[in-house]
Amino acid sequence: MTIFNLIYLSCGSVGLLVLAYKIRSLRSSWGSPRVIALISTVFFGAMSPLLAAPANITWVNRTTGVPNFAALLVYSMVVCFAGASVALVLYWRYPAAEAWRRVRLIVFGYAAVVATMVVLFFSSDITEERQVDFDTYYASQPTIGVLLFIYFAATAAGCGGQSYHCWQGARDGAISARPWLARGLLWYCATGLFPVSFAVIKLFVLVLNWTGEHRFDVLSTAAPLLASLGMIPLVVAMALPAFGPRRPSPSLWLRRWRTYFALRPLHRALVHVNPAIVLVAPGKFLDPHHRVRRQIIELNDWRWALTPYFDLAVGEAATSLARQAALPQDEVAAVVEAAQLRAAGTSGRSKPAQRRPAAEIVDGTDLNTEHDRWVRISRAYQHSPIVEAAVADAARVRAARGSD
Repeated sequence: MTIFNLIYLSCGSVGLLVLAYKIRSLRSSWGSPRVIALISTVFFGAMSPLLAAPANITWVNRTTGVPNFAALLVYSMVVCFAGASVALVLYWRYPAAEAWRRVRLIVFGYAAVVATMVVLFFSSDITEERQVDFDTYYASQPTIGVLLFIYFAATAAGCGGQSYHCWQGARDGAISARPWLARGLLWYCATGLFPVSFAVIKLFVLVLNWTGEHRFDVLSTAAPLLASLGMIPLVVAMALPAFGPRRPSPSLWLRRWRTYFALRPLHRALVHVNPAIVLVAPGKFLDPHHRVRRQIIELNDWRWALTPYFDLAVGEAATSLARQAALPQDEVAAVVEAAQLRAAGTSGRSKPAQRRPAAEIVDGTDLNTEHDRWVRISRAYQHSPIVEAAVADAARVRAARGSD
């Protein structure tokens, strides 16, 4: 019983968390048929595994005083989930008026299924409580056999329709142009396959039970666990369209961290120019996009603060040595800039006047070109022998001029 409780309660709790989030995020759209279908789908999807946990089955049966009433309640929740699921997909695929013409048939049809199940249940002799094997234990009783058959058939039809429409919708041109929505539909398609598999297995075992064959009853007992696991793709399906477009590219995230660490030595070497402008916004310490933007802002500010101390002799020496080394033009510019920063930043002159920090760069600005330029400057500052040689040559020239 422990494993059943663990899986059912875990899946149901996840479903309730999703439900709470959806209610909160969609509260401004209450009254929309699409929102009602969405909330209904998540609600029935969460309550089904919660009520199917053996601990809750015992509580429901004891509270109501009706043996096996929890079985009827769970079956009704699953049927309602199947109906709500396919209704939701129809509202996704079609305009509201057109969708409603189809959805109202589903509402009436599945309401009739639940009503029929209730009548059959209370017409049956099921006085012995069965927590996990109700289906196989009472399958040979005609009224319960019919109840189970329409329950499994309605579940398979509804969730199978959900999967079919999601698959077709994901391939629709208008939807496929929005990749995160298309991926959400594919995950929602997978969600429907779990209860379909559950219903097919249950139907297979039910038919065998009618013939007196009970060797496969263990499949019927385990099938609800499979259906409960459908909560996992349901959560993914609900999350992808909302959070997918906001998710930064993992490759871009890694590139930004590489840029950050490439700029870090130069940033540390120049921080003494004006340490007061160094800033990491609250909550952004692990955001490489913010950290690199701040590095670029601060490096540009320090660069302009050092500009009055740039030495023409250093620039000329660095340019000459870089061209002798046949460096590409962008590398020549990086070496010259690095040499000027090295000479100005380490000179013995008085500290330049403090400047107002540069304006913050707005999120989303494309800084790839600026990133690449500063990375080349940082690498030249750290590793280029030309930078060292240019600074040393300029120092010798100044010393020679001073001795004259």
